[in-house]
Amino acid sequence: MTPMNSRSLLFGLPLLLLACSGEKPNGPQSPPDGPGTSAQACSDGAHALRRLNRAEYDNTVRDLLGETSRPAATFPADPTGTGFDNEARLLSVSPALVEAYEATAGRLIDQAWARDLAASSSGGAVRVQAEAASATTGASAENGTAWNLWSNGDLTATFNFAQAGEYRLSVRAWGTQAPPDPVKMEWLLDGAVVASFDVPATSPTLYTRQVTVGAPGQKRFAVRFTNDVYDPDTSTDRNLLVDWLEVAAPAPAPGLDQAALRVCDPAVVGEEPCARQIVQRLARRAWRRPLTDAEVTELMGVYSLVRSSGDGFELAVKFALRGVLLSPHFLFQVVETPAPGEGKTELTGLELASRLSYFLWSSQPDAELAALAEQGRLKEPEVLEAQVRRMLKDAKSEALVQNFAGQWLGLRQVDGITPDPSLFPGVDTSLKKAMREEGESFFRVFLKEDRSALDLLDADFTFVNDRLADYYGLPRPGSATPTRVSTAGGQRGGLLAQAGVLAQSSLATRTSPVRRGKWVLGRLLCQEPPPPPPGVEALPTTLPPGATLRQITEAHRSNPSCAGCHNLLDPIGFGLENFDAAGAWRAVDNGSPVDAAGNFQGLSFQGPRELAALLKQDPAFSKCISRQALAYGLGRELTDADEAVVRSVDARFAQGGYRLPELMVAVALSDSFRHRCPVPAEQ
Repeated sequence: MTPMNSRSLLFGLPLLLLACSGEKPNGPQSPPDGPGTSAQACSDGAHALRRLNRAEYDNTVRDLLGETSRPAATFPADPTGTGFDNEARLLSVSPALVEAYEATAGRLIDQAWARDLAASSSGGAVRVQAEAASATTGASAENGTAWNLWSNGDLTATFNFAQAGEYRLSVRAWGTQAPPDPVKMEWLLDGAVVASFDVPATSPTLYTRQVTVGAPGQKRFAVRFTNDVYDPDTSTDRNLLVDWLEVAAPAPAPGLDQAALRVCDPAVVGEEPCARQIVQRLARRAWRRPLTDAEVTELMGVYSLVRSSGDGFELAVKFALRGVLLSPHFLFQVVETPAPGEGKTELTGLELASRLSYFLWSSQPDAELAALAEQGRLKEPEVLEAQVRRMLKDAKSEALVQNFAGQWLGLRQVDGITPDPSLFPGVDTSLKKAMREEGESFFRVFLKEDRSALDLLDADFTFVNDRLADYYGLPRPGSATPTRVSTAGGQRGGLLAQAGVLAQSSLATRTSPVRRGKWVLGRLLCQEPPPPPPGVEALPTTLPPGATLRQITEAHRSNPSCAGCHNLLDPIGFGLENFDAAGAWRAVDNGSPVDAAGNFQGLSFQGPRELAALLKQDPAFSKCISRQALAYGLGRELTDADEAVVRSVDARFAQGGYRLPELMVAVALSDSFRHRCPVPAEQ
């Protein structure tokens, strides 16, 4: 059998396995039929399969194979339901996605195998080409042999630090220079700066630094460009170019047991035993559970078929490994669903470990979590709580910032805002990036520090770099990266004063009290207003001379068919009118003073600070945070049957001083999180 024929054999494997597992490949799973179904009455929902979304796929192959290139970026976009892209009901499998899975699986196996070979032949040094790393800015350069960071940003790769000790970090880099300062770069391990360099070189140059690593594990090594300059008038352009990143382990170099795939030598243990060892090890980790004998036999059948056709050991093993990555046991979180009428039952330890790790890390369980699950200890409440607290301290909990807060607060949308460039010429790519990073850094504080999440609304600090500080009229912190600054007594502070939040709820040419009011009600209070009635005339996108948006909106509200929604939304949005459509402060709107007076639940307020104070006192705010976290953790839309669980989670959240770690513990210990439900009985 030729390699192409064996490749064709595997191409049909995903659809076959999906069909056998009950998933509908070409559409979403059907929701429960109605409030009378057993699943609706059972707070865990009916979906036994939930496909990994793109972020989860990327994080899983990072932790499984050391792959940092974010391969899922080429997959079709994930749909969002009630605000999150991990909702089981919507995560369907299209033919295009199956093709992407098949192509990506082969590439991931080839790359991981090559990294293992490189590590074994280089005395423990692992190198990642810059083009294969994850970048926040820039593009491929030098005929595809380097990456050009053309604005301030990071280039990140994940490495396995198998043991504690002294590691040698190396980067081959150079720059396009713009006097008076040379290019500057920082190196970070899991977000902590471990080295800073001037890079005066204009041709490829090796930079190295010894770093002490205290605890083993997967760690993110990032190269950060910090002093970008670009001035088209003077042709001044300062960039950082990176060829590769490398990590060399302390002696002795890690053995085969530290490799992602090549954990044995076929010349020593024999070809078939070695192939079985390689396949079983990857499948155990990738499927997040032990394999049955039948499953091992099926995977080894692929190896035997390719090997018997005359192809070599390496190719045969790789095809079997592709089968591991094409299985629904890898691509889905699989829960064994009880039969109709059995009622809800506890998740197994391994199912609970998987649900927990994808909640907090958007990735697979690590060795400690999996071991506790297999020992049967993870289901003990005190053990489960301890694991939540441990996992929140791990760098992988950054997934909550990117995926939970990024969707709940709309931070993912900030890079795509499009204020009219003729009206807001300063809002460019770097400023939007700074706006997004402000929100991410702000939320991260509440996840990591001992602070009430209610302060999200009125905290007296924020995070700015020099560019965003200029935009806000704050003193420059002297940094190109987000830096914590005080906003006490000023115009900023809290979510409602962040430009990224304000701009995402505006139009391209003007503010929108309606959209801003809707954002506050929907995102912060979980009180989504109804859609406007059909045929209602929209407000103008530009204002006539001398008229403020408030005046035009109030005239529009006089229409009885419009008054219902506008009476609810406008009084909230008016309180944010001191911020223009791109989030900059203003005192004048279209030539007239801004009137930022508003009303919330019968209470009058003046401006964003007083609005934030009223929202903070509303019990609906904390309950909404609890609701959002529970929906995200369960990966499904909540129903009326979940209200008791929401109240229980919110009560524990309150008892914990409204601290986000306490909320995550409350979700993980909830009845919904720890149980599964039967498929609804046929009507």
